[in-house]
Amino acid sequence: MNDQPIAGNDVVGQPGQNLSTEELKVLVMLADGEKPSDIASTVGVDRFGLRHIEGSIQAKLGAKSKPHIIARGFVLDVLAPRALCLLLALLSIGAFPDGNSTRAPRRGRTPITATRTSRTHKASNDGCGPLPLASLYASVS
Repeated sequence: MNDQPIAGNDVVGQPGQNLSTEELKVLVMLADGEKPSDIASTVGVDRFGLRHIEGSIQAKLGAKSKPHIIARGFVLDVLAPRALCLLLALLSIGAFPDGNSTRAPRRGRTPITATRTSRTHKASNDGCGPLPLASLYASVS
């Protein structure tokens, strides 16, 4: 079983699902959209050997078809987009250059005191704002 990631043009293959190095390389090349003839020559097998490897990958990933092999690779975290891997690597290096996390300080558990402000109104309405309740009751009676 492979213990090193295999980088393709568009995806990175991570070890997992009991895939051999050869199977992971084929999976990465399939996800990159390589031609079957190019895959077979890179791996060093003929077209029947490539079909056998694809069948083994399909069985190990629980896939139903060749496109489903690629989808299952992403779902099972055997494949990851190369751009995402690069972005995460850059963020992890740039965000914490000394290797230590710089987190915001946590709030204490002391209760926050709240103050309530209320507006007072004039007894007579000068046309700005609502009438006080006392003047409303006086106008009704």
